[in-house]
Amino acid sequence: MRNTIILLISIATFIACTKQKVKQVSTIDSTLQVRVDSILQNKLSELDATVGQVIVMEAQTGEIKASVGSDSILQESGLVRTASLLAALETKAVKLSDTIDVGNGILAIGKDTLCDHNWHRGGYGKITVEQGFGLASNIANYKIVKKAFENEQAFTEALVKYGYQVKDTSLVYNPLGYGILATPLQNLTFFNYIAKSKTAIKEALEYSVSNGLAKPAQSDKVKVAGATGTIQLPNGEYAVEFCGYFPADNPKYSVIVTINKTELPASGGLMAGDVFRQIVDIMNER
Repeated sequence: MRNTIILLISIATFIACTKQKVKQVSTIDSTLQVRVDSILQNKLSELDATVGQVIVMEAQTGEIKASVGSDSILQESGLVRTASLLAALETKAVKLSDTIDVGNGILAIGKDTLCDHNWHRGGYGKITVEQGFGLASNIANYKIVKKAFENEQAFTEALVKYGYQVKDTSLVYNPLGYGILATPLQNLTFFNYIAKSKTAIKEALEYSVSNGLAKPAQSDKVKVAGATGTIQLPNGEYAVEFCGYFPADNPKYSVIVTINKTELPASGGLMAGDVFRQIVDIMNER
């Protein structure tokens, strides 16, 4: 049954992307396409990365203005943590201003252990939910979801509302993106939904870029909002991603950058975020 579910998800994703390709015929900006492809290829070469994809979407219409790199990558994504926070906020059990203790950056949960990226420096201690998201704290992410949802099934049902299908349920790892397959287009569509909404998570996405690990995505030309995603894939590679939109207060475009690389270091902010910034800058020169 599990294999059947995965196959159905893959087919559905393929059909969605095929339909999108048809739409691209009349919406792709050929000049932007060439420039975005150049930026991506330069970054892939710099990082000695295996594959990558960038999609630029017009926020209000959903039209694709540029789509370059590998086609329709279907894999686990660290960007799912944004959906995890949004789901928690919508339960009203959690607020961005709430305090959460992530301790020394290491948390044992039964047979599992979660570590924050700065565990070797002693962790972040007590921080707000907003800070935990901006700093991409795995422990904060888990504790937020644990507070908002009574069990795995309730959380899974919340993710389904955003179009994410969970193939291996875990209240520890699903909030981080593990056990959930998604394409860059699927993630971008979700972020574009946020861009057009009035949900409180927009504040966290702005904080992530202004004060969090997504700072490399900052542009001196326009205010942007977004989130990083860094995850190790089953094949051992690392997927580094950034997805966001601009201008933050009146979104016109949403952009996703996905890069797969074989070795550390791996940083969604420093690597994918930098590609995003370059794209924002060239689009604001026009």
